[in-house]
Amino acid sequence: TLVGPETMIMDMPKMVGMLNGLFSLVKYGLSSCDGGFGAGRGCTEGDFSSAAGQLTLFMPYTEVSDDDQAEAAVNKLSTLLTSGRLSDSNKEIIKKAYKEMLPDVDAALRMAQQLLLTSPEFHSTNIVKMSGESRAEPELPQPSGSPYKAIVYVMFGGGCDSYNMLVPHTCTGIKDMYAEYQQVREEIALPKSSLLEIDASTSNQICDSFGLHPKLKAVQGMYNDGDLLFFTNTGVLTKETDKENWRRDTVTQLFAHNWMQREAERVDPLKEADGTGILGRIADALNKKGRSVGTFSIERNTISLIGTPGLTSTPFILSRSGVSKFNNRASSESMEADIAAINNATAPESGVFGDYWSETLVKSLSHNKLLYDTLSDKQTDITFPTSYLGRQLEMVAKMIDSRAERGSDADMFFLSTGGWDTHSNVLDNMDRLFEDVDNS
Repeated sequence: TLVGPETMIMDMPKMVGMLNGLFSLVKYGLSSCDGGFGAGRGCTEGDFSSAAGQLTLFMPYTEVSDDDQAEAAVNKLSTLLTSGRLSDSNKEIIKKAYKEMLPDVDAALRMAQQLLLTSPEFHSTNIVKMSGESRAEPELPQPSGSPYKAIVYVMFGGGCDSYNMLVPHTCTGIKDMYAEYQQVREEIALPKSSLLEIDASTSNQICDSFGLHPKLKAVQGMYNDGDLLFFTNTGVLTKETDKENWRRDTVTQLFAHNWMQREAERVDPLKEADGTGILGRIADALNKKGRSVGTFSIERNTISLIGTPGLTSTPFILSRSGVSKFNNRASSESMEADIAAINNATAPESGVFGDYWSETLVKSLSHNKLLYDTLSDKQTDITFPTSYLGRQLEMVAKMIDSRAERGSDADMFFLSTGGWDTHSNVLDNMDRLFEDVDNS
C-alpha cells in the first residue's frame, strides 16, 4: 500500500508559503523578503548583503556556448536536487528559461533553481513521466444553492473573566446573587450602577436581569435586538460533579489555561470524536448534506477547524491582511507559464506522489490567484479598529463578501485575541480588552 500522510496537510496557504520562502532564499538569501524564512530585509534580487546566509553553487561553465552552459547547469541541479530524476521535458523547460536570463549567469542559475523547486521530481522520490498534455484547469467548488451561513468563533486567549463580563443584577428569587457576587469578588467586583442591564425574565435563570460590563454597549444592543445569546453554566466536565469530587469525576484539567482553551476548541470532553474540533465537526455535517463549506483560521493553527479526514478539507490559515501573493516580484514574466508546464499532466505509469504534488500545486496556485485578486478588490462599508482583533474581523467581513467568487454557501472562521490572563490591574485591563471587543 502506498501512503503519504504528509499530503493531508498540503493546502494552498502551506504550498504557497513554502514556495515563496524557497524562492526568497534563492533570490535574497536568508531574508524575510516576500515570505522568506529569515529576518533580513534586503529585497533586491541577487544582493545578499543583509541576509543571514545564502545558497552558493560553483558553476565553472561560463566559457562555453549558451546551450552547453544551460545543459551543464540543469544537469548539475538535477543531480543535487532530484538525484538525477528530472524528466527530459522538464529539463528542456528549465534550460530554455536559463538561456533567456543570459548573459547574467547568476540570474540564470537563480531562475533554474526556482523552477526546479516547483517540480514534482523535487517534491517526491518518483520517476515522473509526462503525458505531453496540459493539466486541466481546476474547477472551483459550486454552492449548493442553500442560504449562506457563517460561524465566527473568537477565542479570548488566556481565559476571559466571564464574571466581569456577565454579572447578576436583579435577583428577586431565593438568593440575592449580586450580593453574593460582590462578597466573593471584593475589590474587583463591578459596581451595580455601572452595569449595562439586560432582561432575563423569560429564562430559567435565578435572576430577572443581568448586567454587562460597562464597555460592552454594542453587545447590549445585539442582545436587546435578539441577535446575541449567552450560554451560562457551560463547560467541559466529563459528568456533573461538585467541588469535593471533581478530581475523581472528570479527566479534563480544569485549571490549566492551555488545556481549557484546547477543550473549548474541541468541545468533546468524552473524546467521542478525538482529534477533531467543534467547527470541523459542524463542517463535516454540512458537507454530508451537500454544502460547499470553507474553513478558515486567522493567523494561527487550531484544532477547532479539524474535521474527519477526507470529509472536510484542510483549513486555510489566512493572515489579517488576507492571502499571500504567490511569487511576488517574479524573476521573469514567463515563470507562471513555465511552472504550469513543469507540472503538466503525467502518464498513467508515472509516480502517483509526483502527480499528486503537481495536481495540488496547480489547483493551489489557481485558488491563490482568485482569492488574492478577489480580496484585493474588497472594501468594507464600515471602519474596523486597527487592533489585532479588529483587523481579523475586517478580513472575515471581506471573506464573507467573497463567498460568491469562492463558490461557498457556508464558512467557519476561527479568530483569537490574547491578553485575557489578567493577574493584576484586573479592572483596568478588562476595560481595555472589552472596549476593543465592543468596538471590533
